[in-house]
Amino acid sequence: MREAVAVGNPAPDFALPDYLGNNVKLSAYRGRANVLLVLNRGLMCPYCRKNLQELAGAYAQFQERGTEILSIGADSAAAFQRFWSANSIPFPGLPDPERRVLRKYGQQVRLMRLGRLPAVLLVDRQGIVRYVHYGGSMMDIPPVQELLGWVDRVNKDQSTPPAESAE
Repeated sequence: MREAVAVGNPAPDFALPDYLGNNVKLSAYRGRANVLLVLNRGLMCPYCRKNLQELAGAYAQFQERGTEILSIGADSAAAFQRFWSANSIPFPGLPDPERRVLRKYGQQVRLMRLGRLPAVLLVDRQGIVRYVHYGGSMMDIPPVQELLGWVDRVNKDQSTPPAESAE
């Protein structure tokens, strides 16, 4: 198992087609937006489905804060398309059936915990990982208000000019 991505390190770049076939590259957001990466267990997971619906309901709040949401999962493009269409999900859904990106980001798989565990990462506009939450169980997903708090802290940090050195 690959080591988890650490706070303070550059986010590993990736490119995946969304469920419609449009290429989405993480580095394309550099300098433009923070990115909330949501690594879900699968679209059959009731906790992941609920979380995606809650994120969709708060999407405008993330956008107002200069943050894009990208959801990545091991499901097929057809499964993403069905769920995204049925639930009016406004942010990109990125199928990763070969699990390339999911492995790159250290999404844990534990058979005793019924498979993949959820993970959420916040990458700032410079491409640095600022917050990471690797779930310890299938229902261990931070609530939307906590995620918005992460974004607010990152935005505050990014708007504060670096201190000048006294020479």
